[in-house]
Amino acid sequence: MQVHFLGTGAGNFRGSRRQPSSALLENVLLDCGAGATGRLHDIGRFDAVDAVLISHLHSDHVAGLFDFLLHTFITRRQRPLTIVSPPGLRQLLRAVFAVKGTVIDPSEVYDLRVVEGERPELSVGSWTIHAVPLDHSVVNLGYLLNSDGVSVFYTGDTREPSAARTVRADYLIHEATYADRYADRARDFGHSTATQAAETARAMHARRLLLNHVGDLPDSEVEIAQEAKRAFAESQVVADRTTVDL
Repeated sequence: MQVHFLGTGAGNFRGSRRQPSSALLENVLLDCGAGATGRLHDIGRFDAVDAVLISHLHSDHVAGLFDFLLHTFITRRQRPLTIVSPPGLRQLLRAVFAVKGTVIDPSEVYDLRVVEGERPELSVGSWTIHAVPLDHSVVNLGYLLNSDGVSVFYTGDTREPSAARTVRADYLIHEATYADRYADRARDFGHSTATQAAETARAMHARRLLLNHVGDLPDSEVEIAQEAKRAFAESQVVADRTTVDL
């Protein structure tokens, strides 16, 4: 089982080295930031996606979805696609479809299922998926995915401590927007520091912590890696285009 990190930057990240948040876990796309479609094509996995899980509706997590849907039409997709999101995504999609932003409504070509809610539960292939509301500045869903005895929890954006600490998962993909010295800023904007993410991994009894959604403040990346490892040894700050075996 593999997770491909397509974009690992926070919304404030400047430059092309880190694009906005998106990761492919086997056949499930976790968020869809700008540029995700191109990177899926780069690794030959665009057609592998059976579901897209949107954590929340901030643009750095959802802006790439419209390109993704356009490319499902361009590549002549036929099989079903499921999109899961907090409430509000249907309204955005209706606006895009109305102005022909995806050429035509993809549901005219294949079975497009949009699932909205604050605690959706569903199955996609071998995955069972449970959404867990987390503490952010808007409604944000963390996702617990289970398949073949392996469990993965993806946070999207969250202020810690959050309900993530009540979840049990083998692998935790957690945002780390700030180093610890910016803890006040993290709290104000609904984000987490490296140590807070590591404490959540410990509470979760995770085997491994993968840190994404990294901010661009000076020296943050080095500090985030050091601080997370001090609190939880099996921590890794992932980079764009990194593939991790689970």
